[in-house]
Amino acid sequence: MKKIIIILAITILMPVLLQAQYTGGSGRGDFMLQSLGNPITETGNNNHSLPGVYSLDQNFPNPFNPTTSIKFSLAKSVLVKFVVFDVLGREVQTLISEKMDAGSYEVSFDGTSLFSGIYFYKITAGDFSQVRKMVLIK
Repeated sequence: MKKIIIILAITILMPVLLQAQYTGGSGRGDFMLQSLGNPITETGNNNHSLPGVYSLDQNFPNPFNPTTSIKFSLAKSVLVKFVVFDVLGREVQTLISEKMDAGSYEVSFDGTSLFSGIYFYKITAGDFSQVRKMVLIK
């Protein structure tokens, strides 16, 4: 029995690795798909090259259910506050509130306890501040 490995990026919800296995037969639709899991596993600080600017990336996946990842970069060592708000401006969760070294980071946000809807995340790092929107769909 032949095995064919297919990598699909399903950007609507989450990247997923799938394995398609040919099951024989007439040749039309004779494949069995099996999930091999989420290929995104990197978290924490990645200081291989220090960024020269502050940045806040769009979360991925977006929309998400129930977790999403958010990448950001710091140009220098600074006090960082990273907060998630609902559409009414109420603080939902503080993800980071500490001094951090210059570098590139990725933080994970878990919306399991929240209702479906639009949320905003804000980073404040020294004089830098930026807000982005994310959508939780359950």
